[in-house]
Amino acid sequence: MPTTTSLTTTYAGELAGEILAPALTELKSLDFVTVKQNVPYKTVVRTITDSVTFEAGTCDFTPTGTITLAERILTLEEFQVQRQICKKDFFTDWSTRDVMSGRVNAEIQAAILERLTGGIAANLELNVLWKGANGTTGQFDGFGTIIDANANGNVNFVATPVALTVDNIISKVDALIAAMPIAVKSATEKPIIYMNQLTWELFMRAQIAAGNGWYANLGPAMAGLKYMGLYEIAVCPGIANNTMYMARKSNLWFGTWLTNQMNEIFILDMKENDGSQNVRYGATFYAGAQIGLTSEIAAYGPGLS
Repeated sequence: MPTTTSLTTTYAGELAGEILAPALTELKSLDFVTVKQNVPYKTVVRTITDSVTFEAGTCDFTPTGTITLAERILTLEEFQVQRQICKKDFFTDWSTRDVMSGRVNAEIQAAILERLTGGIAANLELNVLWKGANGTTGQFDGFGTIIDANANGNVNFVATPVALTVDNIISKVDALIAAMPIAVKSATEKPIIYMNQLTWELFMRAQIAAGNGWYANLGPAMAGLKYMGLYEIAVCPGIANNTMYMARKSNLWFGTWLTNQMNEIFILDMKENDGSQNVRYGATFYAGAQIGLTSEIAAYGPGLS
């Protein structure tokens, strides 16, 4: 389906010299997961587990125990974003001089580039990285999708989850922490608590109600602190409502070829190619997600949203 350009203009008065656009969500989640670059389509990450136990000492060598080696495969998919505009569409706009000179207005072009790069980040954060489904065009299985699919596996799900509210959020965060194995919580790399913006605001309001007034004043700055002095809270807008996860950063993998491919937009003026007044903009990038040790992930409330 070709790009549709909808232009509303008065072409009267004085131009303010700026173009306003709706807000876009930042791609914050990548700060809290392990980013694997230069993945050539697929990469295999091997996992090893060994529950070490002691035996009574003897004169003989008597090997016991079980060493389990397994694999998790991180597969990248190719994605593209492409747009095309016609310079003639802006002939009756403030860009008339640019159109007659055979170019796209600088402010319009800058706005298009900004919206494309920002839109790629926002779509990845809000719709794909956590909630994406491989069967949906333009998506891969997100972290939440992969974790939720392990309902009958080794992921540590909090029993009987309910919708999160100001009154229960603190106890439910505590339940999530309690579901995480002691070995993971006592490891050198502490697990992170992952929640979306709405859940974080519930948590802040609950803290304010409990008399922790600094949450009212510092707001988002509190997200960098550690709950109980141990567990960082990562506010990831793409996580579903009524859902929280807990995992070590090294256990959540985002794969790509080069991260800057998501920020690079090519511009192709078609005049020299086919004589048209069309200008094309596009980006091509590769991405995928995978989790490591399922037994070292805790989850609250998948499916409640």
